[in-house]
Amino acid sequence: MGKNKFVFWGLVITTLISALDANIMQTASPTIVKQLGGMELFAWIFVVYMLASTVTVPLYGKLSDMYGRKRLLIISVGIFTLGSILCGMANSMVMLVIYRGVQGLGAGGMVPLSMIIVGDLFTIEKRGRIQAVFSSIWALSSIVGPVLGSFFVEALTWRWIFFINIPIGIATVLCLLPYKEQIEFKKTHIDFKGFFLFGASITLLLLATNMSNSIWYVIIGFIGLIVFALVERKETHPFLPVALFKNKGILMTNLFMLVYCLSFFGTSNFIPLFLQEGAHMSIYKSGLILLSIAVGWMFGSTPAGNWILRFGYKPLFITGSLITAISGLALFIFIKDLSYTNLFIILTIQGFSFGLLFAVGTIASQEFADSSIKGVSTSLQMFLRNIGTSIGVTVMGLILNHAANIVIGMQNVFLYALCLSLVTVMLSFLIPAKTGALSESPS
Repeated sequence: MGKNKFVFWGLVITTLISALDANIMQTASPTIVKQLGGMELFAWIFVVYMLASTVTVPLYGKLSDMYGRKRLLIISVGIFTLGSILCGMANSMVMLVIYRGVQGLGAGGMVPLSMIIVGDLFTIEKRGRIQAVFSSIWALSSIVGPVLGSFFVEALTWRWIFFINIPIGIATVLCLLPYKEQIEFKKTHIDFKGFFLFGASITLLLLATNMSNSIWYVIIGFIGLIVFALVERKETHPFLPVALFKNKGILMTNLFMLVYCLSFFGTSNFIPLFLQEGAHMSIYKSGLILLSIAVGWMFGSTPAGNWILRFGYKPLFITGSLITAISGLALFIFIKDLSYTNLFIILTIQGFSFGLLFAVGTIASQEFADSSIKGVSTSLQMFLRNIGTSIGVTVMGLILNHAANIVIGMQNVFLYALCLSLVTVMLSFLIPAKTGALSESPS
C-alpha cells in the first residue's frame, strides 16, 4: 500500500464520519427536539439528510469522471463539515433541518467517492479486503455511535455531536492532499436539466416513503422519471450515459443489487425491535445481535477479490443469492422458536452473503465500466442500493404495522423478503462471468 497509505487513511476517516453521524443522531435526536422544540419536524432531521445524500450520489459520480475524485471528495467533506458547524450552531428546529440538508449534500459524495478512489488505486484482490475494513467501521460505529451520542448529550451538549466532525473533516482533507491522480479526466457538458428532472423525481419517490397521501408522490415521481427518460434520449451528453444501460454487465449487476437491497438487507432494522417486543430482551442485548451480520460481512467481503479472479462474477452472485435465500427461508420458518444463539448463527451466515455480494457488486460496477464512466457507474450502483434499502424498509414497516402482533409481523416481513430473494437468485444467472479484462487493474 506504501505510497497510498495516507489516501487509504483519508478514506477510512471519511467512512468513519459518515457511519458515526448516522448512529450518533439516532441517540441524540430526542434530546435535541426537547431543547429546540418543534416535535412536528422530528422526522425531517433524518428525511432531509437522506434525500440530499441519496439524490446527489449520481451527480458526484458524474462530476468525478470529469474533474477527478480527489477534488470532489475534498469538496464533499468540506460541505459536510460546514453543514456540521451550522447544525451545531442551530437554535431552532427549522434551522437544524435546513443545515442537515447541507450536511446531506456533502455526505452524498463521501462514501461513493471513497469507493471510486479504491477502485482507481487498488487491485481487485486488495479491494475485497479494503471493503471489509470499511464494513467493520460501519459495524463498530453501530456500537460506538450510540455510546458517543449518550456521552455528548449527558457530559457536554448535543452540539458536540456535530462539532466533533470539524477535526475529523480537517484530518481527512490533510490525508487526501498528497494524493496524485494518475487518470486523465475528460471534461464534458453537464446535463443539469437531466439531473434536475432525475433528482426531483427520485425526491418525490423517496418522500412517498415518509408522507401520508403517498400515492400522489409516487404517481408524480414516476411521471417525472418517464419525462427524464424521454428528454435524455435527445441529449448529446445525458446525465446518465447510455453506455451504462447498453452494457449487460452493468445493467444486470445494478438490477440485481437493487432487488437484493429491497429484500433481506433491510430486515436487520427490525430484528432488535422484534427481540425487544417479542422476546422482552434488553435494548443492549437486542442491539448486539447485529454484530452477527458484521462478523459474517467481514468473512464474506475479505476474500471477494481473490474469488472474483478465481471463479468470475456469475458463480459468486449465484452462491451469495442462494445463501441469502436459504438462510432467509430458515428465518421465515423458525423465527418463532429460534434461540438467541441460533438466530445469531443464521444472521452471521446471511451477513456473509451480504459482505460477499456488496463487495463483488461494487467491483463489478467498476470493472464492467470503461474508465471514462467508472465514477458514474460505481455511484449509480450505490444510489440504487440506497433506493432499494429505503423502499424495502418502508414496505417492511407497513407489513409489520398491519400485523396482529410482532411475531406474525416478522414472519410476514421474512416472507416478503424471501419472495424477492428468489428473484435475485434468477437474476444472478443473467450476470456475465467475466469483464474480459480482469487482470488489467491498478496496482
